[in-house]
Amino acid sequence: MQWLVFLWALVPFVELRGSILFAVAAGYDPLSAFVVSVALNILAIPIAFVLLDFIVPPLQRRFASVKRLYAWAVRRVKKHENLGLVGLAIFVGVPLPGTGAYAGALLAHITGMRRRSAAVAIAVGVVIAGALMWLLAMLGILFIRGLTP
Repeated sequence: MQWLVFLWALVPFVELRGSILFAVAAGYDPLSAFVVSVALNILAIPIAFVLLDFIVPPLQRRFASVKRLYAWAVRRVKKHENLGLVGLAIFVGVPLPGTGAYAGALLAHITGMRRRSAAVAIAVGVVIAGALMWLLAMLGILFIRGLTP
C-alpha cells in the first residue's frame, strides 16, 4: 500500500514536487521515485485538458465562484500570453506550488495553444521539475547522512 504515495503526482498543486519527496521519505529508491512520479505527472496532462474542456464549462454555468476563479486565471494568464512553448516549459519546470502540469494546461487552454505542442512543452517542464526535485531529495539524503560539509 505504500505505493499510494506516488498518487500525489496526480494531485493538483502537490504533483511531483511532493510525490518525489514523499516517496523518498517513505523509503523508495530516489531514481524510482523520479521515474514513477514524472510518468504519473505526465499522465495528468491529458486529464487536465479533459477537465478544462468538459467539466469546467458546466461548473462555470452552475457556480458563480468557479466562474470568478476561471476569470481570475484568465486575467493572470493574459499577461504572459506571448511567452510561447519555451515559456510554458520553463513555467512548468519551476518547482513551485501552482506551476505544475495542471497550471500549464490551464495556461495553454486559455491562450489557445495547440494541444499536442503544449502537451510536449508541459511534459518537458515536468521532467525539468522532476530532475530539480530529485536533486533536492538527493541533497537532503546526503545532508541527513552527514556527507555534506
